[in-house]
This record gives sequence, C-alpha cells and structure tokens, in this order.
Amino acid sequence: MSSSPIIAVVGGLNMDTVFETERMPDLGESMDAISLANYPGGKGANTAIATYRASHNKPTGNGAVQARENGEIRVFMNGAVGDDDFGVELRTKLEENGIDVSGVRTLAGEKSGTCAVIVDVDSGESRNIAYQGANLRWTPREPDSVECLAGGAKPDLVVTHLGVRREPVEQVLETASKNGVDTILNPSPAVYLVSSTYQNVTHLLMNETESAMLSGRPIKVFDNPDVWKAAAQHFISLGVKNVVITLAAKGAYYATYTGDTGLVDAEKSVKVVDTTGAGDTFVGTYAVEYIRQKQRGEEWDIRKAIARACKASARTIERLGAQESIPWADEIDRK
Repeated sequence: MSSSPIIAVVGGLNMDTVFETERMPDLGESMDAISLANYPGGKGANTAIATYRASHNKPTGNGAVQARENGEIRVFMNGAVGDDDFGVELRTKLEENGIDVSGVRTLAGEKSGTCAVIVDVDSGESRNIAYQGANLRWTPREPDSVECLAGGAKPDLVVTHLGVRREPVEQVLETASKNGVDTILNPSPAVYLVSSTYQNVTHLLMNETESAMLSGRPIKVFDNPDVWKAAAQHFISLGVKNVVITLAAKGAYYATYTGDTGLVDAEKSVKVVDTTGAGDTFVGTYAVEYIRQKQRGEEWDIRKAIARACKASARTIERLGAQESIPWADEIDRK
C-alpha cells in the first residue's frame, strides 16, 4: 500500500431539506414544522466526508486543504449533480472538507438529488424521502477502469452505496475485484443485487432493515443473535468476506468468512438529537480503520473497526444535520 492511501467513494449527493417537528405526523395529517433548514447530504457525499474526517483531526484556518496535501488518506468522490444551485453547493461543501471532486459530474438539464427529512425533536428519529435526480444518471467514466474513480491512481479501497443505479455499482465492484482492490458495499437504499455481485464485496455493511430484506427474512423476527447469524451467513455463503449488521442502540453484529462472529456494543449514554447520517459515519469510519490497519501491517481486527465506527456514529447523532454533525478524528476519540 502506498504511503498516501486512497479511498474512492461511489454514491449519491443530495441536498437535505430538514423539517423539525414536535412529533411525526400521522397518515393524512398536516402539521407545522418547528424549523426548516437545508443541509448538504446524500449517502455517498456523507460517507466521503466521514471517511476524510475519521482520518484527520479538526483543522483550523485553511487546514482542510493542508491536510489533503500532507500524505494522509486521500478521498475521491464519484457521483453526479444537476446544473442548479444545489449542485454547486454540494460540490463546494465536499471541496471545503478536503474531498477530491474530480469524479463528480455536473449534468446539464438535470436536477440535483434532494431529500426531505422529518426529524422528531423529542426522540431524534427521522423519516426521509428522496428524489434522486442526477444521481440516477451516473456511470463510471471508464467501465473497465478502477483508476478512473481516483483521478487516474489505483485506489486502496472502493466504497459504494446504492444512491446511484444498481447496474453501475455492480460494475464498479466487479472491476475493483478484478484489479485486486478491496471493496465496501453499503446497500442503501436496499435493492436486490445479482447474486454473483456479492463475491466482489470485501465488506458488506448494512442495517437491520436492509439485512432482513436482502436475506429474505421478515424484519419483525430480526431481533436476536440467531437470526443475525443466519442472515450474515447467507451473505458469507455468497462470497462476502466480512459482514456487519448495525443494530442501532444494540450495537453491531459481525461475521467473517474465517468463522469469527460476535456483537460489539453501542456507545452508552448518548443524547439523540438527529439520527440522519449515523450510518454513513459508521461506514466511513470503518473504512478508515480498515485502511489504517492494513497500512500498519496489522492482522485485521474487525471488532476494533466496528467499535470506533460505533463511537463515531454516537457522536453524529448528538447534533442536527448529516454532514454538519459528522465528527473529526479527535472528536471520535475523545473520552
């Protein structure tokens, strides 16, 4: 691995329109929000920022650009935005956070992805509905090249979401695997994949709902270690090397192709303000820990990676917004 590892992220970029409410509206009910704000988001963009921040302390002044140039982990974002004001803001926000946006295309005549988020201020729980817009038009610049995802260099890790169409994601995973590049797939929003795709996935990270759907199990019975293990083994049997199922306040269950399984507890005593972006923070932090362990020549310790990812997610839900709430490395590691 090079002295400056590269992580390439493939996924959606959305502008989140966040409504805070005293409670979730019932079906057919109209109600007023307490506040309204726009926050740059999208699972791909959130993960790119989480990846960068998990490997850098919070900068001061022009620190983001300096950190990008000092031999630390480099993060490339791949996706698409529309030729509208949201598109400009989404790209600018990534650049301000040290992300290389050469892989983010601006598509003429398209609207940028937009997500409406309703946040219950009492519980911090959220409900989202998205219009993907330009995200659904994204394809890799070169179908058979993994280097095109990282400005012409070979990435050390490719992280993918399903905020873009399934077919190009499957293509990216296959190309990366053929070129010896490790991969992370976060199948969110969940859609069924061609079964052979899973053999190209080094790490499969998903929540309970996604795991239940993709393994063919009803979510109502997805509440005990036996079910988690059966679901994880389903994906291991399809060729995935490492499976992690995030379980909100219960932590995260994992299984590996070598037979290692277990549950990592979530952080305790967390004040929940807004759960938006917690899963993306988990993925980005896990990605950094995986690369860091490889960089140091250590034996892969999946529990350690999950524990830091859980800690980062806990920091995220303590604040409102997706990207604004993502913690830096020193914030993750504080006592």
